[in-house]
Parts: sequence; C-alpha cells; structure tokens
Amino acid sequence: MNVRIGDIVRFISEKLEGKVTGIVDKDTVNVFCDEYGFEIPASVNDLVIIHSDFRTNPSAETNVPNDQLPHQQSITMQSADTLYLAIVPDQFSNLLASRYEFFLVNDTSQTCLYSVAFRNNEKYTGISAGHCTPDEPCSLGSYTLKDIDATIKAIRIQAVFFKKGTTIPRNPVDTEIKINNVNLCKSGSYKHSRWFNAISLLRPLEKEQWDELEDIDEKQLEKALKEKKVTEHTKVVARHPQKQMVGNILEIDLHCDELLETTAGMESKDILEYQLDIFRKTMEEYKLRRGQKIVFIHGKGDGILRQRILWELQTKYKRHHHQDASFKQYGYGATMVTIK
Repeated sequence: MNVRIGDIVRFISEKLEGKVTGIVDKDTVNVFCDEYGFEIPASVNDLVIIHSDFRTNPSAETNVPNDQLPHQQSITMQSADTLYLAIVPDQFSNLLASRYEFFLVNDTSQTCLYSVAFRNNEKYTGISAGHCTPDEPCSLGSYTLKDIDATIKAIRIQAVFFKKGTTIPRNPVDTEIKINNVNLCKSGSYKHSRWFNAISLLRPLEKEQWDELEDIDEKQLEKALKEKKVTEHTKVVARHPQKQMVGNILEIDLHCDELLETTAGMESKDILEYQLDIFRKTMEEYKLRRGQKIVFIHGKGDGILRQRILWELQTKYKRHHHQDASFKQYGYGATMVTIK
C-alpha cells in the first residue's frame, strides 16, 4: 500500500485516526492525531487510507529511496493563492506556557512588500517591514501569552504585490486582525502545513474577518485559567505510582485510577501527559541500572498510551531494548523495557 503525506488514515489495531505528516522509511510513517495533539510512528501495514487528495505525488510515497525521502515538513497542499498570518507555538503540549512565533507566509506567485504593526488600544507600534518571496515564511517575532495580552490587541498588516514581466495585478492587502489568547490555547486550531516542522495556526489575510481569533472573551479566558488551576490541584493530590518487584522485574502500573485520586477538571490529554510523566521519571531514575527490566502496565484501552510510550522509547530512549511484555501475564496491555 502506498501511503502518502497528507493521507487521512485509520489504525487497524487501535481506535485511532490521523493524518500522515512524514515518512520515516519504506515501512514507517508519522501520523498526527488531532484528538491528542501529537505525532506517533506507525507501520504502513497497520494503516488503512480513508481519504486521500493526492494521486500524482510519487515523491511522497513510502517506496522511494531513503535519500529521496521528503523532509518532515513537506506536506503537500494546494496553493490558496493568498497571504497567511501563521502562529507557531514552541510548546504545543503546554500552550499556556508556550512562546508564539508570528510569521507572514506568502502563498502566491508574486513577491509581497509588507509592513506590520501591533495595535494596543488606539496606539500602533511598527514591528516589521520588508519583502516576502513566494512560498517563504517571514518571521514577525516571538511572544508569550503575557506579552500578547499586554501589548497586542490586534495586528495590522499591509501588503502590495510585484512580479517582474508579464503579471496579473493583485489588490493590495490592508487587514487588521484581533488576537484572542483563548483561541491560541485551543489545540484543535493547529494543523500541519508545508512551511513549518511544528504544527501551526494559519489564517488567510484576504478575508473580511478572521472569525476564530476575534472578539476576546474575558470570561472564556478566566474559565480556562480556572480549569488549569483545577488540573494543577488534581496533580497535587496524585497517588504515588504503584511499583512492585516481581523477581528481578519492576512493575509500574500506569492506569489513571492507580495514579490519581481524582481526574476532575482533567481532559484526556492531561491524564495522558501525567501518565507519560510517570513513565519518563521512571526511565530517568533507572536509566543507569544496566540489566534492569521494567514492565509498564498501560492497558489496551484505545491504545494511545501504548503508542506514545513506544514513540518515546524509539526516540528519547532508543538505546534501551523494549518489547511486548509476557502475554500470559499482561495480555496486550504492557511493555517491557530492558535498561542497556
């Protein structure tokens, strides 16, 4: 089966869907799962394509030589023939603490001459000016949510277009976009694009409104902050991880009801991140104990915790050996790591 970047796929072994965002090798691709907000590696033999817009992009297939594989950010997209404001967080897993880098992206065939100013109440502050060549992002600066809330109520972007020789004139752009911190913290707003390795929030500038970022709702922001405090409090009353030695094997039970007194105020991704935090702390604690065997009991469920643990083992802890734990003892619900 030829899986291409941009295909929407469903896992055969798990109740999970996502978009193919990168090709690792001829047998493995990266799949971004919107529900959880991260990528996981997947075998092409474990995927079924449920939607594909790409029929003539052989360079994105999994059967091409490794030295011709596309870069991870090379996601095929049809040109929208417009300018975009792009916002890229540096910590997608923690949007409240992230810095946000703003970019102007020129998805047209002409060079754009632009100027950018931030508005705070009635005062404008010039930020950047220059030219942006086709298909190139131009950085406009990096800011925290605190910076944005204090100094950036809106972004004013003006642009004219130029192409030497035969051309079709374009109308200039003169747009003011309001920024809403609440919407910046919604993980569902972010998608993969061909311009960035990380996922980004993209909005075209040649529209009358930028609906998803307009009308700052202070009540929504207050609610989001309260929910964050509830989550932090929930972590304070967490139980100690259940550890036990069975022979020379250390067992760690990652089921949420074994780790937390309550999950009130926590979303699925918060619980997942807490489970992964216990996994990482355990790996760090035992990473120098050569020969130590650790069984992480994650359960089957929808398989997302298992997939994420395998991803971490294949990337952050790849020098250690891992395998499915004894089926007789744990069924499909555990992974054993041997410290090397």
